[in-house]
Amino acid sequence: MTTTSTIRTGPRRSFLRRLRAAWAARRVRRAAVRELQAMSEHELKDLGIGRS
Repeated sequence: MTTTSTIRTGPRRSFLRRLRAAWAARRVRRAAVRELQAMSEHELKDLGIGRS
């Protein structure tokens, strides 16, 4: 009989780790986009970037 700890090993665990990391990276990117979208044209110009 297998235990719960031995069921999630190998490629499946690796896939779940990569999926979790990708999801976390996506959250960070989306937060950055929201923050940039909330900035005014003047603030963006101070950073040296444009809205387009």
